[in-house]
Amino acid sequence: MMKALYSFILILFLLGCEENVNYKEPDDLISKSEMTDLLYDMHLVVGTSNVKNIYLEKNRNYMSLIYEKYGIDSTQFAESNIYYTSQIQEYEEIFEEVERRMKILKEHYEAKSDSIMGLQNTERKAKERRDSIIKAQMENQNIQN
Repeated sequence: MMKALYSFILILFLLGCEENVNYKEPDDLISKSEMTDLLYDMHLVVGTSNVKNIYLEKNRNYMSLIYEKYGIDSTQFAESNIYYTSQIQEYEEIFEEVERRMKILKEHYEAKSDSIMGLQNTERKAKERRDSIIKAQMENQNIQN
C-alpha cells in the first residue's frame, strides 16, 4: 500500500514537472535531511489514521503535530515540497530514503510479532503437555479405582 502511495505521488510530480522547470529556492527551504524526516513522519501519521489512539479516537488529523515538531507551517512545507518536486533527482532520493526507513520499521515489527507468536506457541504447547499429563494422571487414577 505504501509503495503504491509513493509511486502515485512520484508519478504525479513527474507528470506535473518538465525537466526545464526549476522553481526558485524558497528563503525558508526545509533542508533535504529534514524533509526526509518530515515525510517519514507524515507517512507514519497517514498510516495510523485509522487506528484508535489512547483516547479511543479514530481518524484524527495529526499533521499539525508534525508541523509543530519541525517548527514549520503548512505554507513552508508546501513551498519546500514544490521546490523539491522541481528537483526530480533530489526528490527521488528523499522518497527512496523514506521508503528504506519504512521497510526497516516494518521488518522490525514483523520480527517482534514473530517472536511474540513463537512465545505464544511455546506457551500453548507447554500447556497442552501439562493438560495431557494431568489427563493421563486422572485416567490412571480412574483405572486404579
